[in-house]
Amino acid sequence: MTLFVRVEPIKPTGKRNRLVIYSNGIPIGEYETSQQADIDRKIEEINAAETTLLSIYEKYGEFCVRWDGKARKKSIRVKGIEVGSIPKAAWRTPSWQK
Repeated sequence: MTLFVRVEPIKPTGKRNRLVIYSNGIPIGEYETSQQADIDRKIEEINAAETTLLSIYEKYGEFCVRWDGKARKKSIRVKGIEVGSIPKAAWRTPSWQK
């Protein structure tokens, strides 16, 4: 199964983007908001974490992934409650570290 990611500019400035994840044409979640320079990297992360994301969706429904700075992890949340995290093996190097 392949995930599709739709990039949507966030108003009013449009400098940040929502990354909406689809599976079989159905929206299943949202990944971290992103600046243009990091969109490709985050799409790679989504593809690398496909199994995890699909498993979370099947078990809990629509999710969102957000950076948890205190715990230093990419938290997967459903209705504000953490239900998992993106494995570090799926992370890619941020644009500001290249």
